Amino acid sequence: MEERDSDGTTLFNRLKKPAKGPTWSHFKNLAKRLDWLDELGDTSLWMESVATGKITDFAGEADAADASELRDYALIKQIALIACLTHKARMRVRDDLATMFTKRVATKIKRAKEELEAIRLAEREIVEALIGNYRTVLKNIDDGGPAQEAVQKAAAMTAEVRESLDGLDDEAPVDEVAQRLGGKVSPTVLAMAKALLVQAGGLGAVTKTVEELGGFDQQYEQIEKVSAHHGNLWEVLLYGQIGRDRAVMFDLAEKLEFTATSDDRTVLDALAHAMRHQGARGEYITAFDEEGKEVDISFATQNWRKAVVDKTRTGQFVRKHFEAMVFTALAEELRTGDVAVVGSEEYADWSQQLLGWEVVKERLGTYLVEVGLCEEGETDGFDAARFRRQLEDKLTAAAAAADAGYPDNEGLVIDPETGIPSLKPHRSEGQRPSARPS
Repeated sequence: MEERDSDGTTLFNRLKKPAKGPTWSHFKNLAKRLDWLDELGDTSLWMESVATGKITDFAGEADAADASELRDYALIKQIALIACLTHKARMRVRDDLATMFTKRVATKIKRAKEELEAIRLAEREIVEALIGNYRTVLKNIDDGGPAQEAVQKAAAMTAEVRESLDGLDDEAPVDEVAQRLGGKVSPTVLAMAKALLVQAGGLGAVTKTVEELGGFDQQYEQIEKVSAHHGNLWEVLLYGQIGRDRAVMFDLAEKLEFTATSDDRTVLDALAHAMRHQGARGEYITAFDEEGKEVDISFATQNWRKAVVDKTRTGQFVRKHFEAMVFTALAEELRTGDVAVVGSEEYADWSQQLLGWEVVKERLGTYLVEVGLCEEGETDGFDAARFRRQLEDKLTAAAAAADAGYPDNEGLVIDPETGIPSLKPHRSEGQRPSARPS
């Protein structure tokens, strides 16, 4: 507690004071705080078998005290309070990082959807531009265009070369070739080179046209936007929003340790695959893992599969869409609790907090009596099948009671054509006498 930071405050104060809020711009601060806290030790081992409530109480007591007040405690109490505070701080920083990630992904998805809506509004302009661009490219490669003229000229020059080489033995020595062609070998080779240059010029004319229209990347981007509009695929636009955050998202995935709360690890396996290919810069990555098995993307929606799988590239994923899909799925699974963050509190593995079956069996009888599912002494032989039957019986009885009471229920109306029920607006009967001021 005696060691001090550059601002003169103790390290104990730094332990109490959390990093700035879990916003994207504060990622570096949170990451540094995580590293510093982890260097203090593995607090999960310190807190093993200590009740969660006791940890929370001790951490709160430490947080409410300052360094001078803490000195008044006995040494063993000081250690206990600081250990609990450190444990809570390590959990909170992981909570902040996970929250930051899920919020950022949600923001990017919202922007991708807004971009899709903007594309809808600007669709006519984009389509007309693409049609004009494509018409220009066609003119360059159609009959009479510079590309076709170059191809025809190159073909004629190639024919001259072949004619001059007609009857030449492929295995003839160089001096014999020179003698038989009367010294025409060099002009022949030169003519062939010219033909290749003309052909290259024809392709160059097309390439130049595309560059003048904004370049291949811009043309592909416009085409993808139109495709997104027609397919209602905001998913293909998400990477454009995530692009600048890509490195930070991968850094965060490396900082936190994730675990599945069920047997389904498909999202985490896909994340591991994306991280293995983090350094890739090409458009595609392999669809197979290190063991040669195809990466399972069954968790993905149909739209995501359309974006990730290119039918012309068997066994490959479109890299940028695969990464965006994985980040989206990870954020959703963190939100729903299907993926947990090891050492976190808010994103902890809920399955580890459940009572053991032996404890449940010991308390089950009393619980069932309390909630009205069993009478006293009837808990012997209770099982899942019986529990389900009880619930079904209660639901059936409740539905029968609702049906029987329908004729007298003036507030409930069922449309005779659609069968859709609705409630009439409730009208107040006025203020009760007991509620009126005296």
